[in-house]
Amino acid sequence: MRASIVAKASLVDTLVKKFQSFDTIAIIDLRNVRGRQINEARKTLRGFAEFRQVKPTVVKLALRKVQDKMPRIEELSSHVHGMMLLVFSNLDPFKLQMILKRNVVKLRAKAGELAPDDIVVPAGNTGIPPGPIISELNTAGIPTRIDTGSVWITKDTVVAKKGEKIAAHLAAVLSKLNIAPISSFLVLRAAYHGGSVFTSEVLQIDSEKVRKEISGAYEASIKLAVGVWYPVRESTPILIRMALSHSDALSAATWYPTPRSIRRLLALANIRASTLANLLKKS
Repeated sequence: MRASIVAKASLVDTLVKKFQSFDTIAIIDLRNVRGRQINEARKTLRGFAEFRQVKPTVVKLALRKVQDKMPRIEELSSHVHGMMLLVFSNLDPFKLQMILKRNVVKLRAKAGELAPDDIVVPAGNTGIPPGPIISELNTAGIPTRIDTGSVWITKDTVVAKKGEKIAAHLAAVLSKLNIAPISSFLVLRAAYHGGSVFTSEVLQIDSEKVRKEISGAYEASIKLAVGVWYPVRESTPILIRMALSHSDALSAATWYPTPRSIRRLLALANIRASTLANLLKKS
């Protein structure tokens, strides 16, 4: 019993040191996560992140020990529960989630899982000889024929629509066809960084999409400022060029000489004088 208490206290102290040594402390939700996904994430983030599976009670004890030294870290406690994996990194949490999101693993379907997208069984040769597989495919609504000693699927077939629960018999069929329809990546339940806790909803934001939207809004604001002649740092150079162009056009239209327009006016006068001289000669 005492050895267990000592081991627990030692683990708490280790976590405290980790909390204070890394810029980002994140929690991965391990619900419906396969071991293969964690192994792939470890490989991808080797040298950039450390992973540690610890019981929530131990994590909460460690958080209490550092709450006076790390502002607002106690807010992470509400996300410490159930199946979870701690991640320690110096990457900011948005970049960390982005890397995990790119590390997609294709998984076989399990009975009772929800289809993340439409699951399509493609037409073609299954390579499986005729037998019980034919009735299994037909039960799943997949049309078949027998050709050259094997079972063929005659057309692309949607066997489960997005959001539908995958039946046990369908999961078995997909496994026999070597179809892994579940694209999965590790999701950060929450992350602490720079005195703030970011929830999963915030971390899942597509940063590239947001960047494009901000860029589009920036361009639209400049166009609006120019359209209503509202001077700001970005629109002022454009407005000055436009005002200069308008003043040149006005000067030319009213034959008002300025240092900028005098040459143009003289050239126009010369052209008109030449035109008039030609008309006089003809008359």
